Amino acid sequence: MDREIMDNLLGLLRIRVKKGINLVVRDFRSSDPYCVFKMGDQRLKTHIIYGDLNPVWDQDLTLSIEDPRLPIELLVFDHDTFTKDDEMGDAEFDIHPFMDALKMHLDPDTVPNGTILKRIEPSRSNCLSEESCVT
Repeated sequence: MDREIMDNLLGLLRIRVKKGINLVVRDFRSSDPYCVFKMGDQRLKTHIIYGDLNPVWDQDLTLSIEDPRLPIELLVFDHDTFTKDDEMGDAEFDIHPFMDALKMHLDPDTVPNGTILKRIEPSRSNCLSEESCVT
């Protein structure tokens, strides 16, 4: 990382991408989904799961947090070889719940790993199929 980024870095946010459920068909009978996370100029991508409408990525991605006011965009695409990739869905969320958790000054030695600090419910403003948690 260059010096300017290190000076402005507030922390790192690890995102665990678990799975997709009943994704839409974008190819003839299936799709080749992958996820993209964007925050400011950063762009992270999961690997492609070929021919699966219920993909399991089970992959961790890490974003550098410089401006906590920026939302995180989640985009799901179908990979195509000869044409532009098709968008399958999207969601946007802010990191305020994570920043609130940071301000709690929780001691990692006394709070068990995986403790749920906030729940994010599926809604019309996101494409979540089930509740997600800030842990």
